[in-house]
Amino acid sequence: MGTTVGAWPGPAREGPGPDAEPAVLERELAEAVLAGAECPDVLRALRRASGRHVRLLSAEGVPLAATDGGAGVPVAVADGVLADLAGPVVDTLDGLRATALPVRAGTTVAGVLLTMGPDDPRVRALARAAVTALLIDAVRAGDDSAEVPARHTPADVVAALRSGTVSRSVYAAAAGLGIDPQRPPAGAVLHYTGSRPRAWSTALSWLEHPVQQEGRTAWTVAPDEAVLVRLQSRLRLMTGDESTDHVVAVSGSHPDSLNGLARSFAEAERLLGLARARHVTLLTFESCGVVQVLLPLPRARLEAYAETHLGPIRQRPELMATLRAWLAERGSRQSVSELLHLHRNSVGYRVGQIKNLLGTDPLLPAASAELHLALTALDLLAADDRQVRGDDEPVSAGR
Repeated sequence: MGTTVGAWPGPAREGPGPDAEPAVLERELAEAVLAGAECPDVLRALRRASGRHVRLLSAEGVPLAATDGGAGVPVAVADGVLADLAGPVVDTLDGLRATALPVRAGTTVAGVLLTMGPDDPRVRALARAAVTALLIDAVRAGDDSAEVPARHTPADVVAALRSGTVSRSVYAAAAGLGIDPQRPPAGAVLHYTGSRPRAWSTALSWLEHPVQQEGRTAWTVAPDEAVLVRLQSRLRLMTGDESTDHVVAVSGSHPDSLNGLARSFAEAERLLGLARARHVTLLTFESCGVVQVLLPLPRARLEAYAETHLGPIRQRPELMATLRAWLAERGSRQSVSELLHLHRNSVGYRVGQIKNLLGTDPLLPAASAELHLALTALDLLAADDRQVRGDDEPVSAGR
């Protein structure tokens, strides 16, 4: 499948707009591909029309192109999607929910199309409208793809490790890049928020590490925190930004095998959202505290836990902010007063409301632990939502 980013051909340079009907979108996308547009052009047009980030995966669940640089899905999930024309809802390796649609016609299989976020009939219809164009592109690129050599680039290796599809050739290529299969490194994600994206791309190309880049985000491996810190420091110097906050570096847990790196990368991608939400520039799995317990949990369980312990005050931003400060300052009314710019009596009044509504004293050991976990669950949910929306500024729930 073609992955060269090209301009949208013809007068409609930006492609169909957000009000496009599925039938109109299908016709315009097909005409655009026949006129020279390629897979990334189709995905960008679908993104504009649907308002959702979209990803195209191979039949094995490996990312081929995406509007958000996101991960794929496990092989078993991809197989299930290709057998189901209804468009099931799936969870990606980076912990996000998406609606999947097989891209195929007869024996021609172009892969799996994901629209990120909750299922929506209109978005599903728009995604189906893009299938024809993607199939045309796949057929057109078929002869070229058959000639792709078996040699894997460093970016290919990282992409395969992220997806969990480690073939013998990928295994050998990874070993050739210095990745020890017996003691695999952790998956790491680097993200740039500065104003020099060209310098960022150049800096990544000069790293002595295998890197897969998608815009401002890059994936690599890091055997320990010291290596991650060195990568971050080098990228800061090479991008030349005055601020030291423009390069965010995170890493997941250390896997037992190269196949386990897919989980490590998925953890790192969720931690990236959390790090940006909390304005932290370095975060590792080992240093993230109770977040380690929550990372493997699906959204539904995080949401249920947060609602159980914070439900009565979740829609009260002033009480949520006070609870966070009260727990962080261990019940010091003076510290909370200074932190939130409130009178001490106002702090006392709010804490009284919190106790009454939650039915517990937040400073009791058991209650404190539960509330810390619930607040962290909300932070993870907010970070995931932010990633789906593609927002550029950090957000955090309950602030």
